[in-house]
Amino acid sequence: MIVSVKQKLAQLGGSAEIKKWDQQRHWARLTAMKYSSGNFHLGHWWRGPLLYSLVQYYKPRHILEFGTGRGYGALCMGQASLDAQFECTIWTIDNVPPTQQQEWAIDEGTGPELRQLTLKQVWDKHFPTKLTRRIKLLTGDSMSVMRLWRHKRRPAIDFCFIDGGHNYWTVKHDFIAGLDVARSRCSFLFDDYTERKGYGVTRLVNRDIIPRVSRGAVEVLDTCSHVDTSDGSVVHRMALLNGMQVDTIPLGQFYSPLTVKVFVPIYKVYSYSRNIASCLRAKCLRGMALPIH
Repeated sequence: MIVSVKQKLAQLGGSAEIKKWDQQRHWARLTAMKYSSGNFHLGHWWRGPLLYSLVQYYKPRHILEFGTGRGYGALCMGQASLDAQFECTIWTIDNVPPTQQQEWAIDEGTGPELRQLTLKQVWDKHFPTKLTRRIKLLTGDSMSVMRLWRHKRRPAIDFCFIDGGHNYWTVKHDFIAGLDVARSRCSFLFDDYTERKGYGVTRLVNRDIIPRVSRGAVEVLDTCSHVDTSDGSVVHRMALLNGMQVDTIPLGQFYSPLTVKVFVPIYKVYSYSRNIASCLRAKCLRGMALPIH
């Protein structure tokens, strides 16, 4: 079932009027700008209002996010809990440390530009402490961070946003890892439900989730349908597994213990091989950039 973002916002008691979301649109200019082929655009900024509205609807105490990026999603979720006046902590995972510089497309009000910035610099300058202190930044790959979740005595989660690595194996790992620490009735939102080459969200949702839940428990949300895309946005969909509607099997039994036992070591080898390949590519690129004497 495909639902437009405007329809979903209305169902959640929110508004689909752009003016209602001026704050989120401004934050997108700070943390979600895209730059490609010499052009700047806001990307899929409607995911911010969607995350905001879902958090206000579900009122989760603890949220797990795979893929911090520059923080747009985490900030919108944190603000939702602040505005609704309930306690909430967002645990968000990313490989890039908050103090590491990265290429950052940003518009601070004087027009978009491409700069080298850190997440900490942007957050400290533009976002209040009462918001950012609700967000716990966890640095590392999702496998390493989640392996220590219970050892670190971190809490069970009530809502999970999966937006890290987009290949099938990483998405499946993150879903299993989220299930492992989720409370019953936990809901999961997957970004980038698309047939794009190299992306595995659609495969996971269609093959691993939909056949195991009741009809209507999974919604495909079109964040660009009936929305002004003159800012350069392209088709973008997300998939929501509504934990409140899962009644065929408990969330923790999507995969048998044997399936998980077999999958984890295979994924570990897959993840390490990708990391090694990435390091080798980076070394080659640095070598190519060295001056010739």
